[in-house]
Amino acid sequence: MSDKVILHYNKAHNDDPTIPPWVCKTKGVTHYVSHITVSPGLGFSTKETPEHSSTKASIQVKGTLTIKDGEAFIN
Repeated sequence: MSDKVILHYNKAHNDDPTIPPWVCKTKGVTHYVSHITVSPGLGFSTKETPEHSSTKASIQVKGTLTIKDGEAFIN
């Protein structure tokens, strides 16, 4: 079964490079990762949130999220 995985850039990484640059959210859980790999053939859509205080836009992918060693894999 596929889940909605929401991805966006973590702008805190600009100030502190030790903070992972990517945020992945699914099923109410947030993961901070250094790299995201999306399997070929998975579609995506964008979500604009101009009124949000920090995240103005994100990418949504339908798939299964796996986290391993600070990296995200969406299949």
